[in-house]
Amino acid sequence: MFEKITYEELMEYVPNDFDKFVSDGLSSIQAVSRLINEYENQTDDYEDVRWMFTVLLAEIGVKYECLRDEIKIEALNIINDKKLVNFWIKEGINDTEIINRVSHLKNVKNYILRFDSNI
Repeated sequence: MFEKITYEELMEYVPNDFDKFVSDGLSSIQAVSRLINEYENQTDDYEDVRWMFTVLLAEIGVKYECLRDEIKIEALNIINDKKLVNFWIKEGINDTEIINRVSHLKNVKNYILRFDSNI
């Protein structure tokens, strides 16, 4: 089992790794696949990390026009079912931080819903 990656680390590392993979010559689609492979072990052990990782993949997919349908569907389910919000409340995250995170999730949901995937 890997040491649990924090929300803050995930929010920093995943976009940075995506940018690095693209700058190394991978296409956006290839970079997303590489992210999935690179983070697989860390996301499999912790449900909340897997949920946030999926939402981040959706956000990246919209931004770089490489959103895969299965990621879109899963991210929308996570957001709509309030899985992350309920987890954060249970974990005792302070109200201000939860409000900021929920606002971020709402923005991501709106981006996803407006995105027309051709992949």
